Amino acid sequence: MKPNILVVGDLILDHYIWGNCERISPEAPVQVIDVKKESLKLGGACNVASNLVSLDSNVWICGMAGSDSAGSTLKAELERLGINTDGIFYHTNRPTTQKSRIIAGHQQVVRVDREDKTLISREGEEFICNFTESLILDSNIACIVLSDYEKGVLSVELTQRLITLARSKKIKILVDPKGKNYTKYKGATLLTPNKKEATEATGIVISDTKNLNEALVCLQNLCGLEISLITLSEDGIAFMEKRENQGIATQQQSSKRRKNAKKEIPQAQKIPTIAREVFDVTGAGDTVIASLAYMLALDKPIAQSVYFANAAAAVVVSKLGSATASKQEILAYLKRNNLLDSTLVNAEFLKVFDVQKENFGFNSQISKILKRKMLNPYEDKWIKESEFGLFLESLEQLKQEGFKVIFTNGCFDILHLGHLDYLHKARKLGDLLIVGLNSDASIKRLKGNERPVNCESDRIIQLCALECVDFVVVFETDTPKQLIAKIRPDVLVKGADYVEKEVIGANFSKEVRLIDFVEGKSTTSLIQKIKNLKESKCKQ
Repeated sequence: MKPNILVVGDLILDHYIWGNCERISPEAPVQVIDVKKESLKLGGACNVASNLVSLDSNVWICGMAGSDSAGSTLKAELERLGINTDGIFYHTNRPTTQKSRIIAGHQQVVRVDREDKTLISREGEEFICNFTESLILDSNIACIVLSDYEKGVLSVELTQRLITLARSKKIKILVDPKGKNYTKYKGATLLTPNKKEATEATGIVISDTKNLNEALVCLQNLCGLEISLITLSEDGIAFMEKRENQGIATQQQSSKRRKNAKKEIPQAQKIPTIAREVFDVTGAGDTVIASLAYMLALDKPIAQSVYFANAAAAVVVSKLGSATASKQEILAYLKRNNLLDSTLVNAEFLKVFDVQKENFGFNSQISKILKRKMLNPYEDKWIKESEFGLFLESLEQLKQEGFKVIFTNGCFDILHLGHLDYLHKARKLGDLLIVGLNSDASIKRLKGNERPVNCESDRIIQLCALECVDFVVVFETDTPKQLIAKIRPDVLVKGADYVEKEVIGANFSKEVRLIDFVEGKSTTSLIQKIKNLKESKCKQ
């Protein structure tokens, strides 16, 4: 089900000018940029709305824009994403907020802001309040997000009117705050300040768990929040829910509480960050509040909502520029990083992704590998002929979700260090390694009747027992061409001895990678060594 969510705040258009710099101006000691391209992106509250659309929400946006070309561009881009723009108030004497960034190579040289930070007029305030009230009555709004960038829209009076309206209708209202005076947001469901912003608002320097608890309690008391929350960058997100017994107490109870105040300070819950690669943190805060709004609009618990938001932020910071994260990308990220075995991941959590915990929409072997905390039975990695069709369907779904599939093949007759090194290096090239294994009959045709030394079933078990190997598929043909054509891996791996040679099946993969062998380690040399030892023993 798509939740209906309203975003109110500062509408910003981000303008990027991309170019190269090869000289300094003779007019002044400044760089001369040779412009190659220009691009526009949604910023501020618009980026929050864009994130909500990516999470499959019905979104309305409310704010202020100028009656100018930038305002028209902003409106067109929002509507292109399916965001309802009826709540935008157009001001004839005010420009649309636009930030222009000039980028030379990958370095931002300068930023030019076109904006008017004057507080919204009474006419604009009434327009937004009336629109919000009508929307709540007509569209079953589940959550409101206030995105404050201090550009003049969210005045103290308008912010309080919106919070009062939301509370009267029992609608969750989340705020991305700015500035030091947080009493402006009193009565909100939750705020999403980062550590620096929370320190400025509370006056408490957050350096350890004790300070963090104190800051969360302070924010809760200062703003009357249902949930007190602070984002901690690389340390994740900390939060604290309002205690049910924080209501009116008798004088005797209050006295007793004061005596035991030290014991009564609630402890923060903290969900660690789960980002593996960070390329750009631009817009991560917008993604966090959008993800929290989406989950809370679906009535999910705050702990699960924070876990989801952390995963969404991890997806976004792995991209360049202001970005969004889809539910498919979030689920794929959780799978790739073995994060679906958390106690927070239950059937209700997985309903968000329209999947079931039992099989995640694909076969049980893949499910076990993605969730593993202990060794799986090695038989689960062997894809038998009767399972191969289902396996290919599952594989195709994984590819669509961003998994990088690696394929290699060989006889793997007498498993040795060279094999182990090769397979480990192959597995590091992606998310899932499939090994095509020559059958006994295939090896005899290739290497003679004395081979293989180890029978097919033994070789299957030995490969399946390796952690770096995810699946083993036996093929009867002399080459794995037909198997590769069906699997169509992202990366086809062969040994370095294939330099300047044709790699069979290369046309069915996106990329071919060659891996160096460990010198002096091969099945042939091992067999010869055994023969030499036997001959030496016979001579004795």
